[in-house]
Amino acid sequence: MADYTSGNINFAGLGSGTDFQSMIDGVVSLERTHINSLETWKSSWNTKVDRFQELDTALLSLQTTLKSMDTIDEFMSRSVSTTDSDTLTSTATSEALVTTHAVEINQLAQNDIHVTSNGAASVKDSIFPTAGSFTFSYQGESVTLSNIAAGTTMEGFVNMINAHADTRSKIRATTIDDGTSTHLQIYGLDLGDDNQVIISNTTGMTFSAADFAQTQNAQNSKMKVDGFPPGAADWIERDTNSVSDVIDGVTINMKQTTGAGETVNIGITTDTAGMQENVQKFVDQNNAVRNMIKSLTQIDDSSAESEGSILTGNYGVELLVGQRLKNIMSSQGIGFSWYEESAGGDFTGDKYSALSQLGIMTNADSGGANMGLLELDTDVLNAALADDPFAVAEIFAANNKGVSDSPNVQYLSHINDVTEAGTYNVQYEVSGGQIISASINGNTAEFDPATWEITGAGGNPEAGMAVRVENHNDGVYGNSNSDADDAVLVHIKMGKSAELVSAISEITNEDGPLAILERNYNDIMDNIDKKIEREENRIDLFEQNLTNKYARLDALLGKYQGIQAQLSSSIDQLE
Repeated sequence: MADYTSGNINFAGLGSGTDFQSMIDGVVSLERTHINSLETWKSSWNTKVDRFQELDTALLSLQTTLKSMDTIDEFMSRSVSTTDSDTLTSTATSEALVTTHAVEINQLAQNDIHVTSNGAASVKDSIFPTAGSFTFSYQGESVTLSNIAAGTTMEGFVNMINAHADTRSKIRATTIDDGTSTHLQIYGLDLGDDNQVIISNTTGMTFSAADFAQTQNAQNSKMKVDGFPPGAADWIERDTNSVSDVIDGVTINMKQTTGAGETVNIGITTDTAGMQENVQKFVDQNNAVRNMIKSLTQIDDSSAESEGSILTGNYGVELLVGQRLKNIMSSQGIGFSWYEESAGGDFTGDKYSALSQLGIMTNADSGGANMGLLELDTDVLNAALADDPFAVAEIFAANNKGVSDSPNVQYLSHINDVTEAGTYNVQYEVSGGQIISASINGNTAEFDPATWEITGAGGNPEAGMAVRVENHNDGVYGNSNSDADDAVLVHIKMGKSAELVSAISEITNEDGPLAILERNYNDIMDNIDKKIEREENRIDLFEQNLTNKYARLDALLGKYQGIQAQLSSSIDQLE
């Protein structure tokens, strides 16, 4: 008789001898065809999610690169040379003019230093035979360390000065060993005339206040730039040897003085090679993303039947990501205006307001390997860099830079993350010697008659943007038609790097298209898992029923085979 139990049936071959298990396995395998299809389907969705994540990573990598060049100073560096780097070095930002300067250094800034004339045999020797205190003044403030314990050593006092909250930001203490004895040194932390250290009380200390000899006097640096100031005894003074507020955009680092009347020349040039590298990096990094999107969405029609890629036809990747980035690259910069030059040589607008003007184009070779990728014409770029490097930098790296086209108003400020980049049409009226109305882009604007300032009202793209009226004569200024010659336009420019950074942030954030698609696809996979689970349960039940059915059949066949055997045996006995 067949050996079977409910839920775990084993055909032991003791019934009919028929291999029912193989039959059941075959039937169940056929029933699993749908599950296999579901698992294959789920795998395809999972692959799509993996590709979303890879694209997200590539976009964030591009964003990191763009953030490294989304300000003028980052994109456009100045090179500075000096005729004597042992005496002076210098750095410059994009604000610096391309020119040369002659610098004469009369005196370096230094701090105040005092050293005891007497010393101790060792830093381990006590310099406070009795309990005492130590008082000094610095930058107009008197500081006293009280209750210094009797027996405090020179080393202990140095540590106390350097660690105490009242002194560590003002002075430092150290020791000087002259080979015979060790002297205590106190010095001020800041350079400049106004940072004298005055020691007034050393109660309990073996050194009196008078024992602290001033070995270096605090003083300012003194310099002339391009012969200014002209008087022989007149100097530009600063309380530092690194001066950044004398020449716009230039930092001068003084190392030693020059001879009387002698100068060190510094030359400031534009680092066009560095700008070329930035442009090439911009193109290459964008192409890395374009190549990925192209690979994910392309259709292979090399064979008789065209075959799509894993995300071919995906609206989110092709349009919300790929096409959006392409539109940014091909459009005019936000807040930029087209350049127009009059016959008289005057001009309006931005010299470069689109990447195509710098030789950056999209390859349109239909079917070509580079189709859709950016290409850089270095001859066009080099010509633009030679013509106006600052204008080149602006179209890449202007980061919410405000400027007015009209002498009637001056751009003042805007609020980051509130005021949107763009071009704004300002209109205002002056009557009776004061401003009486104002609008920006047709929206009523706030204005202050006392300061002549106009501010964009909240709820509009121009919210927070402030301009100042410069023409106070009675009249109506500006034109509702922004193309009119008398229109008063104010621009807040956003370069392509910043525009792409902003777009990528929107694309990759948790509410962006990639995250939404990924969540949708995960939902699809969850539903597939539920279908697979239901199907597994159905097949388990089917297999169980089938097993029970064949087990009963096996038992029945075994029974009849037994009867047959008995009958055969009886017949054999009758014979």
